[in-house]
Amino acid sequence: MNTLFPVTRMLDAALNNSCGTRNEADGSVGRTLRADILEGEKEFRVLMDLPGVLQENLDLSIEDQTLWVKAERSESVPEGFETRRSERTGQATFSRTFSLGNAVNADDIKAQFRNGVLTITLPKSEKSMPRRIEIQ
Repeated sequence: MNTLFPVTRMLDAALNNSCGTRNEADGSVGRTLRADILEGEKEFRVLMDLPGVLQENLDLSIEDQTLWVKAERSESVPEGFETRRSERTGQATFSRTFSLGNAVNADDIKAQFRNGVLTITLPKSEKSMPRRIEIQ
């Protein structure tokens, strides 16, 4: 059943423990989005937790059979407090790409963002669907 995202397994092992990288010039942090990838009979689903991200700061696009997911979050230190250690405040950018290949019907991809969870539904292409061959 695993016909989509063959490369992500190799990359996930390297990225799962990554906290991110801080850009010293502007203080922004770049992080990789973690994702659950599910496969059903007729579609794939990608689920991502994006706490604190507003829908207007999400960007999904497809280019050359690659799905791009980008998000930004900006958190500030409350008035009257100073930062002793910063792992989540400031400007953070998140991104992730998925290679779709021919397994997905890119024209019918749908996305929902509810309660901080992004759900991307990727319908399987007819070519990737199992079919029965009639014996004559």
